[in-house]
Amino acid sequence: MGRLDGERARGTAWRIWDLHVHTPASIIQGYGGDSDEVWSRFIDELENLPEDISIIGINDYWFLDGFRHVLQAQRDGRLKNLEAIFPVVEMRLDQFGGTEGKLSRVNLHVIFDPELDPDVIQAQFLNALQPKLKLSPQHESLGWQGVITAESLADLGRRIKETVPAEELAKYDSDLREGFNNLNVSLGDVQGVLSGPYFKGKALLAVGKTEWADIKWADQSIAAKKNVINSADLIFTAYEDTARWKADVEFLRASKVKDRLLDCSDAHHFSDSEQNMRLGACQTWMNTTPTLAGLAYALEEFDRRVHVGLEPPALARIRKNPERFISKIEVRSDKKDYRFFDYEIPLNTGFVAVVGNKGQGKSALLDCIALAGNSSRNREFAFLTSTRFLSSTSLKVAKEYYSELEWATGARRRAQLPDEHDRSAPVSVEYLPQAFVERVCNIDPASGDADEFERELRTVLFTHIRDEDRAGKKTFDALLAQKTRVSQDMIDRLRDDLRPVVGSYAALAAFRAENRLHEVEGRLTLKEAEVAAAEAALQGETDTLAAIDSASRDDGELTVLKQRSEEIESTRTELLSRQTENEQRRAQARQSLSGMETIAQKADALRADAADLNAQAEAILRDSGDPYISVTINRARYEGWRATLDTSLTTWRAEHDDLVRDIEAQEEARRQNAEALAAADSARERARQRVLQSEERVAALVGDENDDESLNGLKALRTRITEAPAEMDRLREQIIEHAGRIHAALIAQLDAVESLYAPASEFISQAEVVKNAGLEFNAELRMLPSWRSIPTGLDGRRNGDFSDWLADLPQRIEDTSWEQLSAQLREAVIRLEHERGEPDDPFRNPASALRSTTTLDEFLMSMLDLSWLEVRFGLTGDGLPLSQLSPGQRGLVLALFYLVVDRRTTPLLLDQPEENLDNETIASKLVPAIHEAAGRRQTIVVTHNANLAVVGDADQIIHCQLQDQKFRVSSGSIAELDVAQFALNVLEGTKPAFDNRRHKYEAFPELV
Repeated sequence: MGRLDGERARGTAWRIWDLHVHTPASIIQGYGGDSDEVWSRFIDELENLPEDISIIGINDYWFLDGFRHVLQAQRDGRLKNLEAIFPVVEMRLDQFGGTEGKLSRVNLHVIFDPELDPDVIQAQFLNALQPKLKLSPQHESLGWQGVITAESLADLGRRIKETVPAEELAKYDSDLREGFNNLNVSLGDVQGVLSGPYFKGKALLAVGKTEWADIKWADQSIAAKKNVINSADLIFTAYEDTARWKADVEFLRASKVKDRLLDCSDAHHFSDSEQNMRLGACQTWMNTTPTLAGLAYALEEFDRRVHVGLEPPALARIRKNPERFISKIEVRSDKKDYRFFDYEIPLNTGFVAVVGNKGQGKSALLDCIALAGNSSRNREFAFLTSTRFLSSTSLKVAKEYYSELEWATGARRRAQLPDEHDRSAPVSVEYLPQAFVERVCNIDPASGDADEFERELRTVLFTHIRDEDRAGKKTFDALLAQKTRVSQDMIDRLRDDLRPVVGSYAALAAFRAENRLHEVEGRLTLKEAEVAAAEAALQGETDTLAAIDSASRDDGELTVLKQRSEEIESTRTELLSRQTENEQRRAQARQSLSGMETIAQKADALRADAADLNAQAEAILRDSGDPYISVTINRARYEGWRATLDTSLTTWRAEHDDLVRDIEAQEEARRQNAEALAAADSARERARQRVLQSEERVAALVGDENDDESLNGLKALRTRITEAPAEMDRLREQIIEHAGRIHAALIAQLDAVESLYAPASEFISQAEVVKNAGLEFNAELRMLPSWRSIPTGLDGRRNGDFSDWLADLPQRIEDTSWEQLSAQLREAVIRLEHERGEPDDPFRNPASALRSTTTLDEFLMSMLDLSWLEVRFGLTGDGLPLSQLSPGQRGLVLALFYLVVDRRTTPLLLDQPEENLDNETIASKLVPAIHEAAGRRQTIVVTHNANLAVVGDADQIIHCQLQDQKFRVSSGSIAELDVAQFALNVLEGTKPAFDNRRHKYEAFPELV
C-alpha cells in the first residue's frame, strides 16, 4: 500500500492493475481447503506475481476472514512487490440474465479505498447491507432470515437442494456455494449505503461484462440493463485473448453504454494452473497513481490512461529508446552556502506541466533542463540570461550552480548555469523559449527576416524525410537546393535562349515602325521613274555611239582597240563576279566556323556537367559499372572539318588576292586602252564614255537588295514591310513558346519540391489535430508581388487603361497554369503593339509604349522570362498564407508543428505556448496536440492556464515557488489532493474564486 517518495513526485506511471483476485475462500473448490497452509501459499503467490503487476484488488466473500491474512502479511513486511492492495466485495444483484430455464446473476463488485479500515467496511457496509439481502425469486418461499455466516449459508444451500429432484442434484454445487449464489442485493440499496458519510468518494462500483451481456435487450429489460452498466464505474472481464478488447470497447460504445472495460484475472486458480482465470493472468495497464483517486482519474481519462495488452506503447518507447527520456533534473551547488537552487525532482516520461505564480521559478526550471540538454537556443532563455541571473552582478553567484539531467539509461550530463551551448555535443532537447516564439511570430511579413518563421517549420518538416533520402544534407533548404538545381539550371538556360528571340522581335518591331508601306511605295514610284529616265538616256547615248560607229571609216587600228576594249570589259566583269563569289564563300565559311565554335563550347560545357553528375552518381552508386551518363563528342570529325575549311579559306584568300591584282591589272589596261581610243577617235570615245556613265547610272539606280535607296533595295524593303506583320506574329509565338518551356521547367521544379514535401504533407493531411487547426499544405506556382513592378515600365500617357489591365492580370487568372497564363501574356504583347494598348487600334512600335528609362528588350524579358513566378509549397492556416496570420495564430502553428508534426523523439520543452490564445483554442487545439506529443515524446510545458495543466490531464504537475530567497519545487499527480490543491490555487485563483465563477456559469443553464 505504500509508495516511494520519488515515485510519488514523478506523478502518474504505467502499472498493471488486477482488480479481481479471489482469495483462497473462492479459489479452493467447495471452500474446504481454507486453511493456514492454503493462505500461506496464496501469500507466496502474491509475493511472486510478475514484477509489472503492482496493484491488485483482493476479492473475498468473507471479507474479514480473507483480508485479515493479506493485511497480516503486509504487517510482517511481506508483499513489498505490491504498491497497493484494494479490498473488493463481490455480491449478486437481483438483476438476472440468461434464460428462464437457466438464469444467470449479474455480479456487482465494490472496490474500496485501501486507506479504509476493513472493520469500517464490515461494520458500515456489510452489516448495513445485510438486512436488505433477498433470496432468489424461485426460493423466496423458503423464508430464510439468517445472519450471514458460512454455517447459515450452508444451511440455506442444503434447504434449496432439498427442493430439487434427486436426479437433478448432480447439477448443483456445494451447500455453501448454492446458499451464497442465491442471496441477492438491490443496486439501489448498495448505492444508498455507499452514499453515506463513511464511503462517499471512497468506493467504486464494477460489474462483470459477461453476466451483464446475458441480460436480454428485451423491451422490459432495456432500461434495467443500461442502468446496471451505466451505474458502474468500470466493467470487468477475464480475457483469454486481449486482442478482443478494442472490439468489445467499440461494441459498448455502439450500444451507448459505459465502455470502461478492464481485463482482470478473475483468479479462481493459482498461477500454476492451466486455466486462464488464474493468478497473474492480467493485462490491464493504467497510467495513474496507485490510489482509489488515481483509479477514478484513470477511468475518467480512459482513452489516454488505460491500455489492455502486453505492453503500453509508452513503455515500449521508453524501453527501446531510454536515452531520449529524462528521469531526473537536479539543480544545486556543491557548496553548502549556496542554496538559492537546491532541488532534485524526478520527471515523468509523458506530459509534465510546470505551474506557479509569476517570478516563482518556472522558466528557471525549464532553462536549467534546456541548458543541461545542450539546447541551441540558450541566447533566448528567459531566466539564464545576461539581463537576469547571468547579469554582471549575479554572474559570480551563478557560476556556483549547476544543472544536471539523468536519463532513463542512467547517463548524466551536467552544465554550470553560465555555460554556453556546446556545438561539439548533440542537442538532446528541443526548446521553444517564449522569447524565441515571440520574435519569430511577430516579425513583419514585409521585412526580409519574415522567412525565419517558415524556416522553423521547414526544420520540422525535415524530420519527415528519411535519412537515406537526405543525400547527406543537414537542412531542408540545402536538400531543396540540391533537388531543384537541375531544373533551375534548365530555367536559367531557357531564359538565356529567350533573350535573342526577344531581341529579334524588338528589332523587327522597330523596323516595322520606322518603315511605312505607303512611304516606301511612294519612294519606289519615284525611283522607277528615275530608272526609266536613266534607261532612256542610256538608250540615247547608245544610239549616238552606234551612229558614230556606222559613219566612221574602217580603221584597222581603231578596230583593234575596240576589240581590245571589249575583251578587257569581259575579263573585268568575269573577275568581279569571281571576286564576289570568292567573298561569299569566305563569309559563309567564317559563319560556319563561328557556329561550330559555339557548338563546341556548349559540348565542352555539357561534358563538364556530365562529369560532375557522374561524380555525384558514383558517390551514391559505389560500384564498378559503366558511367551513369555518357557524352560522346566526335572531336576528330570537327577538327578534320575545321582543317579542311581552314585549307579552303587559305586557298580562297590567295585566290582573292590574285583576283584583286588581276582586276587592278585590267583596270590599268582599261585606262591605257581608253587613252589610245581617245587619241585615235576622240568623238567616238567621248560617246562611248557617256554610254558607260549612263550604264553606271542605271546600275546604281537599280542597285541590289542591300541598298535601301536603290530600286531593288526599295522593292526588297517593300517585301520586308509587307511580310513584317506575319513575321512579328511568328516571333511573338516563338517568344510565347519559349516562355512556355520556362513554365514547364518551373512545373518540373514544383514536382521536385512536391516529392520533397510529400511525406510531411501526407502526415498532416491525416493528422486530425493539425487538420482541426485549419492547417494544410498548398503546392503552387505562385505569382510574386514583383509582377506589380512590370506595368510601371509603361508610359501611362500612351497606354490608356493598358497599365491597369496588365497590373490586374493576377486577378483575372484562376491559377498559374500555362493555359491560363499564355493567353494573358499573348494578349499583353499584342496590346503593346497597338496604340493606347487597344488591340483594334493602329500598330505602333512597342518601344514607344514604354518609359524612356525602359528598353523594349528589358520590358519583354521581365514579362516573359517568368521570373515573377515562384515555386511555393507551404502551409496555409484557415485558408490564409502564414504571413497573413496574427502572431498568436503563428505561435499556435509553431507549437502544433513541434508537438504533432515533428518526428523527433527527444524531450520537448515549451514555455507558455498558450500565450495570445483564447481558452477555446487552447482546449480544442493545443491540448489535443500536447496529448499527441506526450504519446510520442517527453513533453514539459510551463503554463499559467488550467486548460493545459488540468483539463489537459498532465501526468505530472510541478509546482514552483520562491520562498525565503530559495526556489522550491514539489510535484505529483493531479489525482492527489495536495497537488490538486496547489493547482487550484495557482491556475484557478483559489477555490473560492473558482466556485464564484462556477456559480455564475450555472446561473445560465444554456451555457453549461
